[in-house]
Amino acid sequence: MTFLVVGGGKMGMSHLAVLTQYLGKDRVALVERKWSIRLLFKMMGYNVYGSVDKAKWWSGKPDGIVIATPTSSHAPLVEWAIANRVPFFVEKPLTLDAKRSATLLAEARKARVPAQSGFVMRYTASFQKLRALVFDERLGQVKGYEATMRGNVITAPPKSVSWQGDFSRGGGCLNEYGPHLIDLCRFIFGPVTDVKTAEKGHVHSTNADDWIELTWSHADATIGGLSINWCDTTKRKSVIQFRVEFEEAEVRADNSSINVTWRSGARLDPSARSEIEAWNGPHNVGFYLRGEEFSLEMEDFISTCLGESFHIDPNVPDDITPGLDDGYEVDRLIDEISRKTGLK
Repeated sequence: MTFLVVGGGKMGMSHLAVLTQYLGKDRVALVERKWSIRLLFKMMGYNVYGSVDKAKWWSGKPDGIVIATPTSSHAPLVEWAIANRVPFFVEKPLTLDAKRSATLLAEARKARVPAQSGFVMRYTASFQKLRALVFDERLGQVKGYEATMRGNVITAPPKSVSWQGDFSRGGGCLNEYGPHLIDLCRFIFGPVTDVKTAEKGHVHSTNADDWIELTWSHADATIGGLSINWCDTTKRKSVIQFRVEFEEAEVRADNSSINVTWRSGARLDPSARSEIEAWNGPHNVGFYLRGEEFSLEMEDFISTCLGESFHIDPNVPDDITPGLDDGYEVDRLIDEISRKTGLK
């Protein structure tokens, strides 16, 4: 066995399927507490275990562990990985307590254990292109931006037993959608230094937020406005969109496209404009399941664990991997936003 996937839910099964295609079924195992799920995957030919300790006892120290369990159980699993010096991938958010996240970050750094956070949208080619345009500087200074993430997840009041309607258990759009958009803004525009305003609203939930509106500033003084909503009935699935105002142009980007609109009097010559507008689309991957980005992040993690590149596309940037420090920074910002809106 080489890799453990902890958690047999939607994300765990997705990661398990991707890893299997790259490594083979005999090198991937599932850790899941529910006996019925373990039985199902055992019948499919996987090694299955009820705990990470049992997996290690039976099969030895793994080369990597993917943590895809409910957020409340992330911290002890991360601590196990650090204590056993096992490289780990942990889904977002890192924890529901920014102080706990800071402690985990310090422990991982001290032990020098490689870690990757589950900010999958960094692997979307259109957002990588937008980031490149910000760093390129030929479009001039960023004057400001708007970023939205909208979907139609909550269509009725959540049941009282459901975590989705309970902010303290990881529910609400800030905990669920927020990490993706918050990390993308940090990834594209740099560190966030100040949350200026934040407001929440309710549509179906009473103990969690259904939408969040906020403004903040980055280290270079760029101002951004964010809108997060998981009750948008106009959306079939979650969609992230950016509208960025540069001195020379306006750039719009979403999950699958990027468009540049030049301002009147823009100074760039036609060849420079053509170069900036050029975009080759999504990266190629060795196996496609839910989207290129999900395969790319697992290719990235396997590469870190095994010390060789598993990317089949040579154009995948090498400076995009979200680390545990990114997980902590997102948790810190969620904590600040939640306090400003009264969620804490």
